This record gives sequence, structure tokens and C-alpha cells, in this order.
Amino acid sequence: MNSNLTLLNQRQLCAGAMVLSLLLPLSASAAQAGKTLMSRGEVVATDTATEAARNLKRRSPIYDVDIVNTGAAGQAQLRMQDGALIALKAQTQLKIDEYQMGTGEGGSVVMELISGGLRTITGEIKGDKGNYKLKTPVGSIGIRGTHYEVEWKDNELFLAVWDGTIELDMSNATGGGEGPVLLGKGGDFSFAKVSQSGAVTSLLKPPSQLSSISSTVSQSAQNTETDEETVAISNTEVSTSTQTSLPFLAGNVSQIVRDVSQNEFINEQELDSLGVKPLSELIAERSGSSAYTVLDRIDAVSSLGAVSAIDMQMTVNFDRGTVEQGALTFQDSGGEWFAAFNGLINQEGMTLGVNFASHGQNLATGTIQSQFTNGLDRLTGSFNLQEVENPSVVAQGAFILSQP
Repeated sequence: MNSNLTLLNQRQLCAGAMVLSLLLPLSASAAQAGKTLMSRGEVVATDTATEAARNLKRRSPIYDVDIVNTGAAGQAQLRMQDGALIALKAQTQLKIDEYQMGTGEGGSVVMELISGGLRTITGEIKGDKGNYKLKTPVGSIGIRGTHYEVEWKDNELFLAVWDGTIELDMSNATGGGEGPVLLGKGGDFSFAKVSQSGAVTSLLKPPSQLSSISSTVSQSAQNTETDEETVAISNTEVSTSTQTSLPFLAGNVSQIVRDVSQNEFINEQELDSLGVKPLSELIAERSGSSAYTVLDRIDAVSSLGAVSAIDMQMTVNFDRGTVEQGALTFQDSGGEWFAAFNGLINQEGMTLGVNFASHGQNLATGTIQSQFTNGLDRLTGSFNLQEVENPSVVAQGAFILSQP
């Protein structure tokens, strides 16, 4: 009888250990560095300690022991613990060695771009004290609060700084490289390519070799997404007219993106009914930061045709009264549209300004408007973007964005 009891206890302990192992991160020492905002195609994280691999989907955690890999048709967007946004291009390997929050602007970030490329808008952890490092095959990148893009392709490193400053230390280059090079604000140039030996070539415009982040995703990859909050995009072609009014306000809905869970179209009456109550008391009572990352509904059109791969995020800091960072990306036949923005909130809502916009390799400009709706749980608004040198190339839309 005692032997049976002992055997039963051993089985219970084993079962408990198995359950506990499922609740813990893949490595006992792993800490969560961030989470997955968007995943399309093949996106896999591999624990460097255990070599265990797992597929990443929306809301999947990212740990400081992970190597994140995107496939040939894959792409991912990550939000890190300090609020930073990282968009990974296809065929990219990003190793996260360290991502720790500290007090104030403290903390420490060490990542390594093994292959492929990324675009990032940095968060609270800044690089003034050398506490941010992105290692590449030819050197390490430090930041001073910035928005930049980097890609390792054909044994060359391509760089574009859209806002702020990066410092490139090429101690890893095969030829020793030059001394630290500043790009962006405070530097001599904002775009460059670096050879494997460390030779730096300044460029007057973004390198053409920088591949699109939001590359077109195959229909089969889109069909494999199972998250209930994923939005499906209509394949209806858009008229090439360059009208400046929003399509649904003009009564001409050229392309509709449906909310999967409710399967309803955005309509003028519904948009007009949102956000009409005073919000001053709600805003005064709210504290902390809120991330609006779930794109509930959107109606988007482009003068170049159908729009796909749409994503948008916005972070609101109610303590500071600011929209700290926001990003909008989508794709048409001319390439990727990208807009980075921030702004202020007040008793009536918010005022936004576009810091940088681009379409493919061309600079763009535009406006983004938004207001709180459904209390403070949702944001509804519109955007209007156009190329600087070719104003006839435009993209417009309206959105409803909510918290996870």
C-alpha cells in the first residue's frame, strides 16, 4: 500500500511539474522583452538557450533569449517593453540579447541584426548613456532617440535615418572601418551604405536596396491567420482618380476593409455618431499610458490601386498629455506608405502632426486626424497622404483604433 501511495505521489509531482513548465517562459531566466503586434507569413521565435521554436502570432510574447526569424513572405511588427516599435522585413533574423526597463530613461537594450532588415521607432530607453546597441555584421548602432531603418543585403549594410541620430561604430568590420560615424540630425548625412570592410558611402536619398517592410503577403499566408481581431482586406480595385475627398464621405466606397467579428461596413452615419460627448472629465481622470493597437475598421484607398497590409498603432500618455508615438503603414502597387506621427491631447481630444512620411523611396507629406470615442476606449479618425514631388499620388482613409 505504501509503495502504491509513493507511486501516486510521484505521478502527481510529475504532472504538477509538467503543468508548471507550461506556465513558465521557455528558459527559466527569460524575461519578456515585448509582444507581437502583427505577424504574417512565417514568423518564428527560437529560444537560444533551449533551441525550442514557436510560431509567433498576434499578442505572442517575445523574450530576451529569442532569435526572431521571418520567412520569404513573412513580416512582423513588435512592440517592446519601453514602447518601441520594430517592423521586421522578410527573411530577417533579429537576436534579442537583452531588453530591460530601468527608471526614467534607464534600462538596457542589446539586439543583433543577423540578416535582413528592420525599421524601428525607439521607445523610452535612449542611447545617450550607451544603453542601446543594435549589433550588425559590420558594427554596432547606438541611438539618441530616433527613427531609423537598417538592412544587411549582399554583404553591405544600408542605412536610412528618418528622425533623430544614430552612431555607427564599425569595430566589427573586416577592414577595421572608420571611426564612429553619425547619421541623421547632427551628422553630415542621413542615408548611407557600408561595405563589409567598413567603407562608408554617403547617399543623398534613401538607398534603393532597402526592401519594403510591408511586402505583399500571399493570400495563402493571410488565410492561415486565426486571430479573431485580424482584419480582412477586400480585393476590390480602386479607381485611379485623384479626388481629395474621403471615398465614403463622397458616397463612393471604392475599397472596404471589414471587421471580421462584426462583418459591418464603415458608414457615414456611424462615424458621425462617434465621439460627440465632452471628454474633459474622462481625460482628467485617466493616468498612465494606453496603447491603441487593434485596427477594428478601416476604409482606405490609393490613386495607384488596391491597398493591402494595413497596420496602425498609437500610444497615448495621459500623464503627460501627449500622443508619444504613432505609426501607419500600408501597401499599394507603388510600394509601402509609411507615416510616423505624434501630438498632444486636450479636453476636446487630440492634435496630431506627421513627423515623417514616405511612399516607396519617395518622400511624402500629409495629415492625420483623430479623436476619442466610446469613452476613451477607441480612436476614430482619418488620414490623407501624398507624395511631395508627385502630388497626384495620394492615399486616403478613415480608421477606428482600439486598445487590446
